[in-house]
Amino acid sequence: MDSSLIFLAAFGGIAVQLIALSEAHKLPADQRPDFRDPLYWIAYIIMAGLGVVVAWAYIASGFELKGFLAIHVGASAPLILRTMASLIPQTIKTEVGA
Repeated sequence: MDSSLIFLAAFGGIAVQLIALSEAHKLPADQRPDFRDPLYWIAYIIMAGLGVVVAWAYIASGFELKGFLAIHVGASAPLILRTMASLIPQTIKTEVGA
């Protein structure tokens, strides 16, 4: 597996966060994120990790990723996982929660 694809997928996950960060200056001062709070920065690590995991899953499944596609997979990883989680049938959710 090409490690550069993993880095590109991680960058894709971080890029989404960077876009939101670039918009923070438009918010009123009392609504801006607290950049000194470590919890704020954990989202960057999580997004990069999700991008890597989803890209790895694609590669492990036999898909051939190229550079731009790896970035796209990384950027869309949270949406992919959120959609997959929402497709769990309600009966399974009920049985597990009971």
